[in-house]
Amino acid sequence: MPNKVKIARFCLLVAGWLKIATAGLFAFILVAGAVVVGGNSERSGLLGSALLGGLGVILAAAFAAAGAIDIAAAVGVKRRAGWGRVLGIVVGALLVPLVPVGTVLGLFVVSGLLGADAREWFSGGQGRF
Repeated sequence: MPNKVKIARFCLLVAGWLKIATAGLFAFILVAGAVVVGGNSERSGLLGSALLGGLGVILAAAFAAAGAIDIAAAVGVKRRAGWGRVLGIVVGALLVPLVPVGTVLGLFVVSGLLGADAREWFSGGQGRF
């Protein structure tokens, strides 16, 4: 595997695991907040506690799904799959606006998967599970 492709794959893995860690953090903070807000007998009927917990679950699920997509792209890159390259480029482009860490990771991913080394790497593989 060429170095630029290896770096792009590593950046996809880092981005994926960061998103999964963020999902866990959102779930913990927002669900714990809902428990604290809804735990008091006077406040147990508040709609806010339900919305807070629901928002935590939705955000956690969204971040976990995005992390899984990033990791799937990294697996596709490792297996020389064409879909892995395309998915990796899309994920890298979506990471670029996420300043500052996403920008750095996204630029490494896009530059690593669009170069001549990447074309050579992906043209020689089977690309199948």
